[in-house]
Amino acid sequence: MNDELSDELALSWSRLQTVKASKCCLRVLHISLNFRQYVNVASMAILVFDYCLTLDLEVSLVWPSRMTLSKTLFVLSRYTPFFDVPVGLYYILTPNVPLNRCFNLNLAATVMSVFGIAIGEAILFLPQSMGYFLAHQCSCLSFLQATQVGASATVVMVSMFLRSMEFGPPILAAIPGCNQTGGSFILIGACFILVLLNETALMSYTLWLGFKTYRHSRNPLIVTLYRDGVMYFMFLFMGSTANFAILIAGEASFFDLPTFRR
Repeated sequence: MNDELSDELALSWSRLQTVKASKCCLRVLHISLNFRQYVNVASMAILVFDYCLTLDLEVSLVWPSRMTLSKTLFVLSRYTPFFDVPVGLYYILTPNVPLNRCFNLNLAATVMSVFGIAIGEAILFLPQSMGYFLAHQCSCLSFLQATQVGASATVVMVSMFLRSMEFGPPILAAIPGCNQTGGSFILIGACFILVLLNETALMSYTLWLGFKTYRHSRNPLIVTLYRDGVMYFMFLFMGSTANFAILIAGEASFFDLPTFRR
């Protein structure tokens, strides 16, 4: 009799611990998903806030100017986030998204993110190198060819990653957004390694160009250009590092945060 009571008590205790563990796991999952949603909504808020801060200068200085390569890059970097960030928010916040639509949304957001990163690197390289390029075309062309090889490898790996993506129904009906159930995330990690290497090489090359060409210059414009360029690079570098860490060591619910890097 005592043995039967002991077995029943042990079984009841085990069930109680299982229920507590399940509640704890659900609570952790809920906190993680809320954090992901808060970060992504904050990204959209920062985007709109930044646009409003400089809209008057943009209207008075940029819009009336003639179309050049620099203006084209500026317009692309300025306005394309208003496409892919809402797509990403829809991907994350909309309940009961069909699985085929999840794939298309993920495809659009990922392609636009890669495009935005490429535009950002072009902006980082263009202002400091154009003057030097005219006088030293061979060295600049060699560097651009090496950069193009890295960019091509990144595009190939992103394509392989997109084909490997798998989606399933949400874990709970109350959880909005698409549920990624599989995919070769290591490919995206490798892409961000290439981005880190490319950005480091790009910034090192830019600093070398600046030191060689403008080391005796006291022009405030040149000083400001290089100072802001270094700061811009540092933010890009930290963003790439954070993205790589999330993809390698983070939880699956955070894998889409790199969408909002740019």
